[in-house]
Amino acid sequence: MVDRFQYKVVDYVNIDHHNYLSVEEFINGLGNQGFELVEVIDMGENNTNKDGKSSRFRYIFKKNG
Repeated sequence: MVDRFQYKVVDYVNIDHHNYLSVEEFINGLGNQGFELVEVIDMGENNTNKDGKSSRFRYIFKKNG
């Protein structure tokens, strides 16, 4: 049997533009879907994501199955 994993990588738009409650709810929502937070990467203050929006942190989630 082969173990299969599903990964989700999230560049959350600059956390300073959101209240911490909305970020916590978003991350907890992924946890409720069975995803486990495996890594948080600090991308630096002047990073932009693929949409051209500032994003300081990259969250990596993993789910079995």
